Amino acid sequence: MVTTNPPSIERGHLVSYSKTGSMTANEVISSGAEEGDVSNFANHGLDIYSIVYNSLDKGSLLKVSGLVFIPNGLSGNLNLIQNHHGTIIPGNDDEVPSTYIGGMNGSSEMYFVGATMASNGYVVSMPDYVGYGITPDREHPYTIHHELAEVSVDMLRATKQLLEILSIDFSNEVFLTGWSEGGGAGLATHKYLQEKYPNEFDLKGSSLFAGPYDYYTFVKDIMTKRNEEDDELSIYSWALYSMNSHNSTLNRDANSIWTYSINDQIDALDIPSLLPAEIFQTNYMDGITNETDAEWAAALKENTLLEGWVPQGHLFFHSGILDLIVPHYNSVNAHLHFESLNVNSTLYEYPFVVHF
Repeated sequence: MVTTNPPSIERGHLVSYSKTGSMTANEVISSGAEEGDVSNFANHGLDIYSIVYNSLDKGSLLKVSGLVFIPNGLSGNLNLIQNHHGTIIPGNDDEVPSTYIGGMNGSSEMYFVGATMASNGYVVSMPDYVGYGITPDREHPYTIHHELAEVSVDMLRATKQLLEILSIDFSNEVFLTGWSEGGGAGLATHKYLQEKYPNEFDLKGSSLFAGPYDYYTFVKDIMTKRNEEDDELSIYSWALYSMNSHNSTLNRDANSIWTYSINDQIDALDIPSLLPAEIFQTNYMDGITNETDAEWAAALKENTLLEGWVPQGHLFFHSGILDLIVPHYNSVNAHLHFESLNVNSTLYEYPFVVHF
């Protein structure tokens, strides 16, 4: 691990980096073959770097980690893609980007998605997010879009510093992508780059897969179906726990939300029933479905990525019509809303396809 010098408390500062692996184009093709044929895209070998950089957790400075793929043998300015990973249940360390060293180790989001994009000629930046990599002692802000966006913006800054240290020429053009939780993180990062940090990168567009963009409708839907068993209820419980603990206006007593004892994110995931009516308090569910809990309504709307802005660049939304984990209407609603604002938005709908 190489430590940069001098140290800094500046957000996005690259603290350290380490080359952890490399792959040839043929190895990228071989590793990705189980998921699909990437032979038309894998044209270059690549190097793999694990990095540590400064970012924020609940407004406080924190060292976090991520992964960078850099293609080999290219001249001229390279473009940058940031890929945001989907849900990782705490403890599954082998799925965390910064742990990837090549081959079929870890998640297909590294060896199939990230490695393929890098082999196609892009620098690929993949943040771990808080709660993973070097911060396993922190609770992950699951689906909390402002937290994920800030960490992702800082990851882009650190990636640029790495390229400068390695004397690799790059353009300022940035593309964003992500799946599931990462779809929401990608769209949130698009919003933050455009509105809060407009002069740092040339944001070209985002291609996003099955993300929870219409967060308010999504949560109301869960509470409306309170007497229907849901196999994914544990991650929905985790998401609401994160909302309660990461929104400054909430931080409610857990007993006012859940029917069983909750002390941390693992408890939120360890649900005793698949029925929302049996794990959430009735008054809490009523407050959301009837829109009488003003604080929770405001927090959910704040985490929704539709209202209040007009995206620049091109948006591509991808969603399986049979997706029951992050329902298809999230992508449809986002696309139709932005299209009504004359945003350059394209929706790809995949019949007979579920979340995975």
